[in-house]
Order: sequence, then structure tokens, then C-alpha cells
Amino acid sequence: MTKKILDSYATSFQRSAIQLRITDRPGDPVNYRFYERKAVDSIKPAIAAKLLSPENPMIGIFQSWSQLYGCLPIQLCDFDAEKGLVKAWLYLSGLRPLDDILGAPGIPATIGLQRDTFLSLQLTHVRYVAVDFKSQTINLYFRAPGPLTLEQATRYAALAGSPPPSAAQCAEMTRYLNPSNFAFGVTIDPSIGSIVRVAIYAVKLAAGELPAVGKRISTFLQEVPSYDREDVNIISWSFGKGGKTYMKAERSYCGELADVLASWQSDMSS
Repeated sequence: MTKKILDSYATSFQRSAIQLRITDRPGDPVNYRFYERKAVDSIKPAIAAKLLSPENPMIGIFQSWSQLYGCLPIQLCDFDAEKGLVKAWLYLSGLRPLDDILGAPGIPATIGLQRDTFLSLQLTHVRYVAVDFKSQTINLYFRAPGPLTLEQATRYAALAGSPPPSAAQCAEMTRYLNPSNFAFGVTIDPSIGSIVRVAIYAVKLAAGELPAVGKRISTFLQEVPSYDREDVNIISWSFGKGGKTYMKAERSYCGELADVLASWQSDMSS
């Protein structure tokens, strides 16, 4: 599977920044992602290599978003050594109004059911969108206003039906987040429009800084090499229905991820 992926996206892997990703849940795979530097079509190679069924309903949503703004969005892909292509992202080439994303041609109206709630939380602009081909969900990645407060974190968690984080957990998140703005992700089931998960991201932690994480993540960050001039470690806190929480860690591998994120004006912690 891995050779098929590398052969199918040879140019993208050579040109892109590469990142590795893990969660703190036992048994979850180590995924890898390329951050393209050019606008390309990542769907055609996947279908040609049988990494993706042409009938997957997420393709239409992804292609609609990819055609926004004169086809400027840049594509990123997540891969699993066993499952192949699992997720595709779009950097929208800037911060874009939420209504542009919800109103794109062919986007299911269900995705916009929470529009007014998002706006009431000052979640007005989106930097990235993504589709998960396996779970058949979509993601919106907002620029959220900082610094994070407990009330704000409570309302964010409630979007997914999750109990609020404790005051101590909120304080720790606030410590590592960009105090002005930070990334906030929402996972939506487009078949019914419900929010199934939210996540708060600390992008590019300062050197030597790391929040409380379990052994799985700490080992990953210590042992996975980064060949970039500047390491990029990303930690996120994920909240789901009924208190199903977990943490994710992402680490630069090669291709100078810090340069890519800086050129995209990402809200980084350092």
C-alpha cells in the first residue's frame, strides 16, 4: 500500500512538506500527510490507483470547495499504511468567510445547519476544509479568537455534546495556544448535519514546550526524527459526545513545514 501511495503521488511527496501524526488512543495508526505547495488534483491519482472509489460521496463536496476562488485552494492528503488515502484537505489560500464555504455549489444544506451558532461564537472565517473518505465526515477549521477562556471552551465542547473541560485543562490549553487567534476544528456528519467532534489546536509549540500528554505521544515526539531546519510540533485536544476525548500530536518530518505554515499565515504558538 505504501509503495502504491508513494508512486501515485511521487511529485507531491517530492515537492511538499511531510508530516507524521498520531493520537493517544492505543491501536490508532501513525498517519502521514503531505502539504502541497501548488494547486493540484489529488483525486484523479487516487481513483486511478484504486486508493479511492469514484463513487465516494465525499468527492463531490471536496471538488466543489477545490474550485472556489478560481481553483486557488491547495490540497493536502492524509494516508494510512493499511487504508491508503483516508482524508483530503484544502488550504483555502487565505481566511475565507464561512458563508462562502457553506454556499459553494453542491454543498449539502445540512452542513450549514449550525451556521448561526458558529457566528454567535465568533467563528466567522475558515482557513482549511477537509473531507474524510472513510468516516464520510467533513471538517471546517476556523480561526478562533484568543485567548481561550473557560466559557469559550465550554461552549466549543458543547457543540459536540461533550462535557466541558476542567478549569485546569482549559488553563493548560490557554498556556500553549496562540493568545491572539488559534485553530478550532469542527467535524460534521453531512448526512444529518450534526457535529460529532471538535478540536482545539496548538500549532508549532515553542522548542522544549509540551503540555501534559501520555506516554504514547511523548514517545512519538521524542523518537520520530524531523529533518527540517525548524521542528514543528502540533498538539490538539479533541472533544466528542459523551466525554469521548483524546489528544493528537503532529510532527514535521521533512520539506520545511514551518515555512509552509508561515507562508499560509497560520496562527502558530511560536
